[in-house]
Amino acid sequence: MKVQACMNPEFKTIHVDESLQHAAQIMWESDCGALPVLNHEKQVIGMITDRDIAMAGFIQGLPLRDIQVKDVMSKSLISIAPEQDLAKAEHLMQTNQLRRLPVINNKKHLVGILSLNDIASAYKRDNGKQISAHEVADTLASICTHRTLVKTAAVAA
Repeated sequence: MKVQACMNPEFKTIHVDESLQHAAQIMWESDCGALPVLNHEKQVIGMITDRDIAMAGFIQGLPLRDIQVKDVMSKSLISIAPEQDLAKAEHLMQTNQLRRLPVINNKKHLVGILSLNDIASAYKRDNGKQISAHEVADTLASICTHRTLVKTAAVAA
């Protein structure tokens, strides 16, 4: 199954120069926990999560309106193309412990978001024909593993 068959083509974004207050407002109004961050050319350059916002507000001790998205967002973008296989997306999500992947075209423009929820919904629609329950469960388990446990296991190996 291809990513484009599962991804959500409706999404909200935030501009790199906006405030965390604006990002939080978009997330609240859209009932989402992450936003792709766009540059001036409307290319995806990172992601910001509700946790990023909360931690920045706590650590910096500043009002959210005084902190910019560019100072808090993830700077290493992990994304996938719409024509790639869902198995590749699941692998990226598992190895990087990501709940969502921006789906971008060859010009780095956003065309959708692929979330763990989207994969589970695709499994249900698919009736296990192309996506196995094992794959979904493995992806969920990998994403939900506490990061200190992942680091400890890597050191022990």
